[in-house]
Amino acid sequence: MVDFRSTGCPLGTLCLIALFSISIYVEVSSEIAAASQDKTTDSGDEANTVRSLVIKGNDSFSEQQIRALMRTDVWSVYDETVLAGDFEAILRFYKGNGYRFARIVEAQNYIKRFEDGVYLGFEIDEGIIGKITVSGNTNTKENVILRELLFQEGDIYTEADKTESERILRQKSYIGSANIVPQWNASSETVMLHIDITDLWSLRGAFDPLPLVNPEGGKFLIAGTDFNLLGSGHFTQLRYEGVIEREEETQHLIRGRYQMPRLLNSYWKFDGEFAQRLEGNTWTSFLERPQYSFSLERPQYSLKSRWSATLKVSELIHPRRWYENGVKTDIFEGNLQTASGTILRYFGDRERQNYIGLLAESQRSRYVLIETFGESEAAPSDRDIKSVGIIVGRKRVVYHKTRFHRKMGQEEDFFTGSQYALSVGYASPLYGSDKSESYARFIGISAWTRGRRILSTTLIDLATNFTTRIERSKIQLQTSWYYIDVFNTGNDIYTVDKGFRKNGFFDFHQTLVAQFKTDIQFGWSGEDQVTLGSDNGLRGYDPQQFNGEKMMLIRIESRTLCGGALFSKIDDALGAVATFIAKPFIKRSVKVGLVLSATAFVDAGYIWNGKRTFQLSEPKKSVGFGLRGSFSRVSGPSIFRIGLAFPLDVPSASAFEPRFFYGFNQTF
Repeated sequence: MVDFRSTGCPLGTLCLIALFSISIYVEVSSEIAAASQDKTTDSGDEANTVRSLVIKGNDSFSEQQIRALMRTDVWSVYDETVLAGDFEAILRFYKGNGYRFARIVEAQNYIKRFEDGVYLGFEIDEGIIGKITVSGNTNTKENVILRELLFQEGDIYTEADKTESERILRQKSYIGSANIVPQWNASSETVMLHIDITDLWSLRGAFDPLPLVNPEGGKFLIAGTDFNLLGSGHFTQLRYEGVIEREEETQHLIRGRYQMPRLLNSYWKFDGEFAQRLEGNTWTSFLERPQYSFSLERPQYSLKSRWSATLKVSELIHPRRWYENGVKTDIFEGNLQTASGTILRYFGDRERQNYIGLLAESQRSRYVLIETFGESEAAPSDRDIKSVGIIVGRKRVVYHKTRFHRKMGQEEDFFTGSQYALSVGYASPLYGSDKSESYARFIGISAWTRGRRILSTTLIDLATNFTTRIERSKIQLQTSWYYIDVFNTGNDIYTVDKGFRKNGFFDFHQTLVAQFKTDIQFGWSGEDQVTLGSDNGLRGYDPQQFNGEKMMLIRIESRTLCGGALFSKIDDALGAVATFIAKPFIKRSVKVGLVLSATAFVDAGYIWNGKRTFQLSEPKKSVGFGLRGSFSRVSGPSIFRIGLAFPLDVPSASAFEPRFFYGFNQTF
């Protein structure tokens, strides 16, 4: 018989637990329902509850980002004051991100009330671009200007796109200044953009008769260049160089070059150069010595671009001279054949980016001894290197707009961010290299500014090749410091669009520049050498006055930019002469934009190797003064220099014996 008393206790316990659980559930459910009811009834009734919220026009930001800015949301209580505050928060968010003309379209907003609640909807106009106009393009075609912009009609206007578009335009050698002015048009409810540029004179010639005035010889140059062919933005050049060196046959080189910045209206850039070299006067060998260089590049056109690529093929023939104690000992003919390709992928935003890429290169070099004048250690090696590698890097992109640093008068975008890149690669006989070899290279660029007074930039370049041990290495370091407006005169003394400012008969702008650079080699004995002379910054000496394996150079220069009514009159007079000469070809007046700067400088350098140790007390020094100038209204304006330098450490010359010098394309 079953004993019901023994089972009654557990069964009763289970019943009590079940009843207790049911009571708790009912109580909690009642509280939730009461709370939900209180949420609506405490502020009114169910008719004030937001049942739907529709957001339109937010093409640049997600709906979740917009809703996160609002206090009004579905199931909240509708409050007109709270919604107005939400609209203000949304507009602050847009304007803080550069959407200057963003607005809430009142005509598209709706508030619909029903018995079960309130239904809301609003539309954001992020600032649509309407008409775009261009002025100042006297030479350049309007479509050439428009294609460089990061926006077109119908796009959304942002301050970041405007700033970067101006910077892209200023980088063109045929444009002196670029300003984009946005304005809201109430009738069309769009953003109207006006682009005002200053076109530069694009056709330029060059003539350098150095061998006619220098008994030591030099380079005789005649060239014609058009930086903006027929207003298309294409670059063309034809030049003749006659290189005359003492105790050498004259070398003749005819070179033609063509650049197309937008191949077939794409972002690909084509650059092609073809040259013919002749030794002596044997013209029959002229067609037997061709040289060429062709490249196809897809640059990171905008900071919004996510990739870039470069393909390049070239064959160059060039003489290579070797020096011992400043005396030429050997002349080699070098033949260098190169084919390379690189592709990079970028991650990040406009200011901070990481990137990674692949590269492949084939490089074949051959050297033939042409003439020798004495004993030396010169022994350049023939190589056939085929390598593959990877690149990783990071950059922080910041620019400071200024003038009179690398150019004279044009607006400059001085890079004040940082960039670091590491590339490693491997060459192997498996894919045709003459031996197995690894390499690594690190490049770092860092710059900064302190207010508008001090700017600085530094470059570090470390490269090494190794097998089972380090074979050879190179270290290059360069840092430059600019202390501007010493007299607090401002850098608006001259601009290409307005000319010289009216500030009296004389007007001055002072800049102090200091530069340190070094070039150090390890394991390159007989393969390569470092020289020190006028070619790399030690003014007053011969181009290869000193030679070795390691070099340091310090340069300090004071620049006084000259302006005022006097120099404005000089510029006007030169413009009148240029207009008279060009009158048969063009009808408008020509402005050359002559800008001059008086300079005083001190240079000091060291050079040493394994045989000559570094001696701190034995620098190679020079001092001098001169003029630094540019025709700033001419395309691709290069800096020209003339002056006197006094070498202080030439054994065969007396102290303070002046040497006249001049040069082109020298930005320091």
